[in-house]
Amino acid sequence: MPSSADTTSQTTSLSPIEVDEVSFLVRAQKFRISATAMKRSAISLATEYAIRLIHLVPDIGPEAIGDYFGFEEVETRVLLQDILETGLVLENSGRLTLSARGYEAISPVSEELEIFAREEIRTSQSFDLIALAPVDEVSLDPSIARRIAEIGIPDRERAANAASQVGRAFEDHFLEWRQRNGARSRADDLMFEAADDIQQIKVFAAPFHISIQYHQEDPVGLEPDFRPLQTKGRAGSRKPLIEALSARISSMRAPPDADTAFRWLREIDGDLLSRSGFNEMSDVRPWMARCQDDTGRRLAHPFDPGLRLAGSISGKITRSALIDWTKLQGQGDPTPVFWIPPDADYWGRSLAFATVVRELNAQESDGIVLLARNSLGTREASWWRRSFGRSEKHNSLFDRCLGVSGDLPKSLEIVVKPNSWALALVHTTETRSSLPLPIGYITADDVVVQALTRAVADVASTAPSSKAIIWARQDETHDAALSTIDTALGIETV
Repeated sequence: MPSSADTTSQTTSLSPIEVDEVSFLVRAQKFRISATAMKRSAISLATEYAIRLIHLVPDIGPEAIGDYFGFEEVETRVLLQDILETGLVLENSGRLTLSARGYEAISPVSEELEIFAREEIRTSQSFDLIALAPVDEVSLDPSIARRIAEIGIPDRERAANAASQVGRAFEDHFLEWRQRNGARSRADDLMFEAADDIQQIKVFAAPFHISIQYHQEDPVGLEPDFRPLQTKGRAGSRKPLIEALSARISSMRAPPDADTAFRWLREIDGDLLSRSGFNEMSDVRPWMARCQDDTGRRLAHPFDPGLRLAGSISGKITRSALIDWTKLQGQGDPTPVFWIPPDADYWGRSLAFATVVRELNAQESDGIVLLARNSLGTREASWWRRSFGRSEKHNSLFDRCLGVSGDLPKSLEIVVKPNSWALALVHTTETRSSLPLPIGYITADDVVVQALTRAVADVASTAPSSKAIIWARQDETHDAALSTIDTALGIETV
């Protein structure tokens, strides 16, 4: 017989851990729709039962109906008037029978009375052009939307003829439309009849945000969470959309030099990761378990105060550390935060990422400096400016951006606030899914912070002059921006 401890272990399941939230845009169209539906009409209980009595006893007289209900003559006349006004009953020589419509209204199974009246519907509804399923018209800040990748449409011919299919799509998703518009009545109280007129209003890009989670139980590994889409509306209605999103997510790959990045970190931080329990990818599972435990995630001496991290900046664990934990460490000396991104095409392309950066920027008065890898050339600098910089239509996500070179491992991501704290992530490849899984830490230990700050200073010093400033704050010159960077990182200029 199993012990109580064994029983508990068998029944307690480990919750998935969110390690990332990715965003994609899907082309959508909004339509103005005129349609008709059959709406259930409410009648009084006495009228309903009188009509059902006429169905059971054809050619019954009004007096007999009055006697059945115990009505006086005046009440019987009022009931008779109500019955005839429904159009479900005919009177002939003082005898009552059901009309053709009356016979249609009586259910042959339940004998219940169902009366419907035609109702006109004028509404607007948006549909994505992959699954032709309803989507919300959500407006994203253009400064954020420009960085989010758009999913290609698998069936372009179908998408081009979307207007001719919207009537059927509106019928298929009619119940969902009713729920979106606050209907609380029975599902069959309003039944779709036909779409009479459909006009396209606009085309737009609809955002979708997908959580990527690490499952701690078999099968262990990373997996996108499509449940919010799978459970929305009619069963299977978003399947083509989910397949398209899944294919795009499955193509995400971390840089292949994680081993090099771990060795680089080991030489800088005194082997912090190994001494904290992460030596190789086989340690991912216990590392993940410790990262979600309030006590287990804390780094031990001599690296405290600090936290073990797993997941991207957009993931729950790292996001909390970068925003909440750093706030608890105090402001420290006035200095910008310096950010070296990994050389990965998926980095910085989600609403969740932009939200985290903006929150961090709001609590750091000296802002954030983006050290843009391999961007000393004009073409590369233009790409960073288009993606993250300031223009007439867009605000910059980072206060300053400095073009740098250097041979840092591509999978390495570093965020440092000199004299305060340092965050390091290595973008590894999770074994089962082959998706990126950042592993790392954040610490306020002075030795590690100084070591990583010196490493960041080495990278920043590859910028030859203020011409390497890709953008600066609106109220400062490029020379002033470079001077601020050099001062914060202790870079001596001749």
